[in-house]
Amino acid sequence: MSAPQRQVGSFSVPLWQILDVVVIGGGPAGATIGRLLARWGRRVLILSRPPGRSRSLAECLPPSTRKILRHVGILEEVDGAGFLRTSGNTVWWGDGDARVETYGGVGYQVVRADLDRLLLDLAAQAGAEVRVAVARGAGLGEAPWVEAGASAPLEARFLVDCSGRAGLVARRGLRLLEPRLDTLAVLGVWERPGGWGLQDESHTLVETYEDGWAWSIPVTPDRRYFTVMIDPPARGRRLEQVYAAELAKTAHIGKLLEGAAPVGNPWACEASLYTASRFAGPGFLLVGDAGSFIDPLSSFGVKKALASAWAGAVVVNTCLSRPALAEAALEFFSNRERQVWQSHRRLASRYYQEAAARYPSGFWKRRADAPVDPAPWHEDEEALKRDPQVRAALATLQRGPGIRLRAGADVRTEPRPAISGRQVVLEPAVVAPGVPEGLRFLYGVDLPRLVEMAPRHRQAPDLFEAYNRTGAPVGLPEFLAALAALLAHGILLPTP
Repeated sequence: MSAPQRQVGSFSVPLWQILDVVVIGGGPAGATIGRLLARWGRRVLILSRPPGRSRSLAECLPPSTRKILRHVGILEEVDGAGFLRTSGNTVWWGDGDARVETYGGVGYQVVRADLDRLLLDLAAQAGAEVRVAVARGAGLGEAPWVEAGASAPLEARFLVDCSGRAGLVARRGLRLLEPRLDTLAVLGVWERPGGWGLQDESHTLVETYEDGWAWSIPVTPDRRYFTVMIDPPARGRRLEQVYAAELAKTAHIGKLLEGAAPVGNPWACEASLYTASRFAGPGFLLVGDAGSFIDPLSSFGVKKALASAWAGAVVVNTCLSRPALAEAALEFFSNRERQVWQSHRRLASRYYQEAAARYPSGFWKRRADAPVDPAPWHEDEEALKRDPQVRAALATLQRGPGIRLRAGADVRTEPRPAISGRQVVLEPAVVAPGVPEGLRFLYGVDLPRLVEMAPRHRQAPDLFEAYNRTGAPVGLPEFLAALAALLAHGILLPTP
């Protein structure tokens, strides 16, 4: 008796061959999500392009990346891989004066091919199957599939697009381009025996100039990558000429190449920004750079990919094990990735405006004028403390002991998706006109609990003590900051 079959295109696929998850792409996002899901007992196949190091990028992993590396369980392996340690950045941005930024911890300067190979090896050790193959087509629907060769398409319960800019799934009507932010990265590798004569040879160097910005990352004591970020040049210009001309415009970075020798020829990479109309749907996710690409000037590209992979693994695991929560989990992932993209766009926009104040060129003006979504009031907790309305509310709380509060008319507590361990769960969140997606915590304070308790107490000290008796305690400064923010934004209202 033959095994049950399912028709996929012109192929009949045995049902036993259907995978839990196929991951397209073996970069940091693909290797990490594949490794996590394999560790959690899922049958995972990672399709990775053939390895190549000749034109691999170099990237800086700042110390903040260590937190997500630890969270996904690979910090020890990355720490022991021999990557060059870095202690900070030296930046000439906007005003032209050197700004030395010293890290409060250890960062890494990595050749991406080496990092990718390490992460793929860790995924294979965790039980994921890693196959070297170029994915050429994909289909979504009840049974997602991907074509990777002449054999039958690979069918899976879930298809995860980690193919970066290629965006095998993302380009099926989901990708949104930023037309004012077309950017080309032109880079080359250089060696200078004996080092570069810098105060700290481990630093990433970043410099703005009239028509773009340049950066340099060391990967050994003698070898550095030098990159210029520019508008796409006119057709017909040789890349070597473009690269040399742009480096010559810099006041500092270009001078380091005196006495250095190029390792091969320069090459170009598309570096334009993009996002997605949605990042998830039934049976698929867009993870890491497949969903959105942020400006490299933040050095958060790998960190963003790892965090996206972790959240994606939790969402896929939830969809496969608890189908009733699949819709909420997919919406959670899409909202999260969109918020990450918008946050990075706001950060980049501030950098662009600073540079445009010094260099009023078309390159910087277009970027400085590109629209960005306003930040939600609760995004930056430190900035929120400086908000005049919050400061006024805090002064009111501190002036007198009496307090009578009630929830605003349009304020309610509703279940919203959140991550708990390896699952997406529904937990109570405060929903209001300013936070339609729901807000659970601020300064570590449980907002649904605070909003529910506030009307029952007439004095702030009593409310603080009652709050700490009924759950995880918080400090008084954090409690008052959260209470003042809720008052300032109408989630709690004073009652005469």
